[in-house]
Amino acid sequence: MVYSIRKTTAFAKDLATSQVFLILWEGRIEVIKRIKLPEWILLFLLILLLGIGINKLITYPNKLVNKKDNIQAEKVEEDESNSKYPDIHLKTFSKETDTYTYSISNPETKSEKINSSINRWMKRQKESFLKTVNINEKTLRPAHLNIQLETNRITKDFYSLVFRTYANQGDVNEQEMVKVFNFDVKKEQFLTINDVLDLDKKNLDKIKEIIWEELQENKELQPYLNKKQTYETLQEPDDWQWSIDRKGLTLYWAEYEITEGFAGTVEVSIPIKKLYVFLQDHMDSYLQMSKEQQVEKKKITQKELKKSFTHGKYIALTFDDGPSPQGTPQILKTLKEYDAKATFFMLGNQVDYYPDLARKVIEDGHEIGNHTRSHPNLSKMSEAYIKKELEYTNEKIEEVTGVTPRLIRPPYGIYNDNVVECAKENNQSIILWSVDTLDWKNRNGSAIQKIVQNESTPGAIVLLHDIHSTTADALPKLLKTLKQAGYQFITVSQLLDWKEKEGVSLYYGSRK
Repeated sequence: MVYSIRKTTAFAKDLATSQVFLILWEGRIEVIKRIKLPEWILLFLLILLLGIGINKLITYPNKLVNKKDNIQAEKVEEDESNSKYPDIHLKTFSKETDTYTYSISNPETKSEKINSSINRWMKRQKESFLKTVNINEKTLRPAHLNIQLETNRITKDFYSLVFRTYANQGDVNEQEMVKVFNFDVKKEQFLTINDVLDLDKKNLDKIKEIIWEELQENKELQPYLNKKQTYETLQEPDDWQWSIDRKGLTLYWAEYEITEGFAGTVEVSIPIKKLYVFLQDHMDSYLQMSKEQQVEKKKITQKELKKSFTHGKYIALTFDDGPSPQGTPQILKTLKEYDAKATFFMLGNQVDYYPDLARKVIEDGHEIGNHTRSHPNLSKMSEAYIKKELEYTNEKIEEVTGVTPRLIRPPYGIYNDNVVECAKENNQSIILWSVDTLDWKNRNGSAIQKIVQNESTPGAIVLLHDIHSTTADALPKLLKTLKQAGYQFITVSQLLDWKEKEGVSLYYGSRK
């Protein structure tokens, strides 16, 4: 009986509640029915604003994290120990937040010019990383950037700094790349690959083959290598990442750059012996090669030259008294167009005035010889004065270009025993000429060309001057005529190697 009463009471309560709810619901329907169009628009806007506000509340904690990331201090650690690299001071910049971490090794050299270039590159890497972090802020895993430094001191002033970058943007795949800076800290100059190798088209094709053969020696890497991709990356030498020492040339590629499938960053070292015939002349002194290496290099170079020069007609064009803005730039441009190499006998005073032009001559693969400091008649000078004239120019050329001249041309072609003795002391050869164009006198393109055509023969050394604009203007036609006659244009040193002229001596070149 009690159970029946309770059940009846509960049913009555439920019924009453249902009636109240029905009355309220009918009331809402009635209210909704009474809402007009303008009121509907206001209601929609109210709901929209309410939704935006809720979304702001939901995302607000993430914004707080990003704000915290931005204001968190960057840590800087300095290497206070006595480094074996006296020209470089190392700092490490690091930061750790909820969304990313980074650690960057930053070297400071004694050169502000070099520091500026390295710092610009580092700034770009860091900004690119942080930009990607902001784009991928919803990624659950924190992002990481790690830039580590490998320091190679090649000679006292010549360094290769190899930066290895590892970046992870919150996913499982890391990005790896290598960036190399090669520089002379004393001269505050960066070295390009063209400073190191003579990379005309013919040489570049051969060097590509050597690099590919060396890559194939790595059996673990071999299955992943893509020959087409490799050759494409080597097509633009200015884009190479490289370092060099007396043992060899090392090249670096980012992951997937020359491989199919994951193989990480790739690097290969080419033995220096395989590159002797392509090395620019000044690299002997730049790398401070031992005398044994220099002798070996000369033998290999002579052997290769003899093979390639056997059936050709070769001639050495020489330009005196420069460098000069009146003629040198135009002459260099013309030589490049005709794939011609030449020898420039420079005055020390001119090198001092126009160091960039002297460097450009070397960068383009030409040769520099010593033409004294101020163009005196050496036969009328004391032995001490002769040494002063020649030593100043040797030092100035080496200071500006890194080249130690192997050749001397005495002004006016006049010399005596004191000049010969001074040349022997410096292990230099005295170079005169077999064809005098008289361009200094004629200043006439047609006259210059007529003399060269009439007097040239294979093995000839031709005297010109790069201080005259008339000589520069006449050169294109002169080169075209000689090329049509089957001549190829090489440096004096190459000519001596071809003729197998050994040791310090006096050379005029071949005459008709």
